[in-house]
Amino acid sequence: MSAAKMSSNREELLKGLNHALNREVSTFLRYMLSAAKIKGAQWAAVRDMYSAEVVDEVGHATYLADKIVMLGGTPELNPDLTPPANDVNEMLKYDIAQEIIDVKGYLRLAEIADAEGLADLKMKMEDQAADEAHHAEEMQRLLG
Repeated sequence: MSAAKMSSNREELLKGLNHALNREVSTFLRYMLSAAKIKGAQWAAVRDMYSAEVVDEVGHATYLADKIVMLGGTPELNPDLTPPANDVNEMLKYDIAQEIIDVKGYLRLAEIADAEGLADLKMKMEDQAADEAHHAEEMQRLLG
């Protein structure tokens, strides 16, 4: 579908999906590096959490890239390559804030998908919002 024939909602949806794709790619790269940087027995649970979340975030990114293509768009990568903090507490605080931003973004994408009549995408975006909210909660628990 050419951009000229695409509805403004569909254009906004594709732009939002690409934005979410880049946030997911940025997140799994950051989480991979976070897990690698964490040292010390007292932080083993945090390291394990980051390592486990890499796989989850890759799954989100893969879904988003596939959906962009299925909706007639092109996945565009421009991830944020800012390295994680060295301090584990700062790492967790930053990532909690990022997860909350992602929740809001996914809920917005769910609204747009609903307006486009894409029930499957609406539900998947709500599921991803819930997943990101769970990540933030788990990080908050680890932070104390």
